[in-house]
Amino acid sequence: KQWYQRRVTITAGNLERGSALRDSRIKQQFSTIPNEVWNVQAVEKITDRKRLETLLKSVDNSYELLSQHRIRLQTEFQERNKVAAMLKEFVMHQKEQLRSVESRLTEYQGKLQKVQAVRTQLQSHLNSLPDLTTVTKLEPLPEPGSLFGAPDD
Repeated sequence: KQWYQRRVTITAGNLERGSALRDSRIKQQFSTIPNEVWNVQAVEKITDRKRLETLLKSVDNSYELLSQHRIRLQTEFQERNKVAAMLKEFVMHQKEQLRSVESRLTEYQGKLQKVQAVRTQLQSHLNSLPDLTTVTKLEPLPEPGSLFGAPDD
């Protein structure tokens, strides 16, 4: 059961470290994509072939970058769904364990109350017994032979 908790924790931690959403390198690469790549109307205004070829290369590179990033995002989304399912199962298991522990706690609280009642009763009984340390003189017990011997006639 602890292995499952560790597995969930490790998987969730790995997702955070390798998150496509938090990849600063990708964000930096996106920021360097020329504005012409995003603006279709700007293409119509370009008349120079060399500039169009350069733009086409930028578009191809941007397309490849976006495609790879989309795949990473899709994979991350699937992994996050798996982790969410694992966490849901883990929480459900923890709730079951909590119910079990609460049940045992209630049972043991009842047993403790019974033991405390017996303890109180024993203490009360002990207090009601005479204090033998205060008795000054006791008569000696009869000899065993006189108890089981023949009656004197």
